[in-house]
Amino acid sequence: MRQFQDALRRGVGDMKGWIAAREVELQRGLQRSEQALDTYRRGVERAAQSAQSAVVSKAEQLIEAGASRVLPRPAARSTAVSKPPSPSTPTRKPASAQPGQAAQDWLQVATAQTAAAARGAQDAFTLGLGDQAYAGLGAVGDVLQGDDFGASYQNRMAQERARDAADAQNYAAARTTGQVLGVGGQVLVTGALLGPLGAALVPAARGVRIAQTAPLILRETAALAGAGGAAGVVGQAADDVAHWKIGTPGDYGGAIVGGTFGALAARRGNVAQASAAAGLTQSVAQDTLNGGLNAQSAARAREAAAAGATVGGLVGASVAKHMDGLPTKAKEMTGERVSRVRNFVRGHKTGPTQKTAHKLPGGGYTLPDLRTYKNGIPQQLVESKFGRKANLSKRQIQATTELNNYRVDHSVPRDIGAALGLPSSVIFPWDWAMTQPQAEPGAISP
Repeated sequence: MRQFQDALRRGVGDMKGWIAAREVELQRGLQRSEQALDTYRRGVERAAQSAQSAVVSKAEQLIEAGASRVLPRPAARSTAVSKPPSPSTPTRKPASAQPGQAAQDWLQVATAQTAAAARGAQDAFTLGLGDQAYAGLGAVGDVLQGDDFGASYQNRMAQERARDAADAQNYAAARTTGQVLGVGGQVLVTGALLGPLGAALVPAARGVRIAQTAPLILRETAALAGAGGAAGVVGQAADDVAHWKIGTPGDYGGAIVGGTFGALAARRGNVAQASAAAGLTQSVAQDTLNGGLNAQSAARAREAAAAGATVGGLVGASVAKHMDGLPTKAKEMTGERVSRVRNFVRGHKTGPTQKTAHKLPGGGYTLPDLRTYKNGIPQQLVESKFGRKANLSKRQIQATTELNNYRVDHSVPRDIGAALGLPSSVIFPWDWAMTQPQAEPGAISP
């Protein structure tokens, strides 16, 4: 029994020794990390000082060069005895008395504005969790130094809040701009992550166009942008009627900007992301045109983007699913109708609906769906396709290589979903549910 107790004591002692050794290693690792971080920080500071000196030197040269052009040149030497200046005549100081200090002050202000904008973007992008994560990591490091985690975390969070309040008070415009950009980053990242998920849940949202599909020409792109802007105007008018008010020119200008941007973004096929972009852009543009961005701009932009993505995504997915389930004949008619719209926008007239064969130079015939004319002169042979599984026949592929006036139009269900989903998100009065968040501590009320 005594031998067992002795062995147990030796085991406990070895364990304590092992724990003590690990603690020493942890402390050494922490010290090495702090030294590396300090070295990196000093390197960054030296680089910043060097860059600042270079910028200041260049600014001094520019200021001195400008001053030399503005100030009068000294008069030529004369042999006549010059009179001493009258005591009542003030001595003119050169305009570039302290050019270095002015450039240095400007650089410091610009750096502070940029830092405030970056912190605002980080806060908006992470929904305020960035400050908590930073404070938490710092508190973990303090715990290894023997401090209490809770107290350290509270102190660091207080510092972060104080810095945010100082930014809102001293650099309100820069911080608000950064917050809006952070919300824009949220929309981009969320759309990139959820786009594949939406395509997986709604197969109708998939579909790759035929490689020979004719791209939109400038006239078609302009018409698409104009339709988006018109949808924005209709949406703003509907909002005015719903709220019994008359929108400002800034309201309608922002609606046009948002609708236009959303329509152009919808070309990529992600209607939810395009609708989110439309809502965000419209909100930011309206705030900008109605007096400038304010403390509520970022929150309004986020809610507008979320509402737009929800409405546009649901409507677009529902329409795409319906179109994907149409019978073959109905899909053929839909493809031809889309081609007729393209013909109209291009300024061409669609010929008789009866299809006639066209002989190919390399042999064989193709049967185009439509023929276009302009001023009575034949223009293009159009092959219309619709659906996720549509493809070209052998003769149709031959026509794309042998005929310069052969055009392939291929639309997929998500195109029709975008054509109806985006206007729905723009016209939908999403600001009915808009909250009016409180301004940040220290922020200037709009």
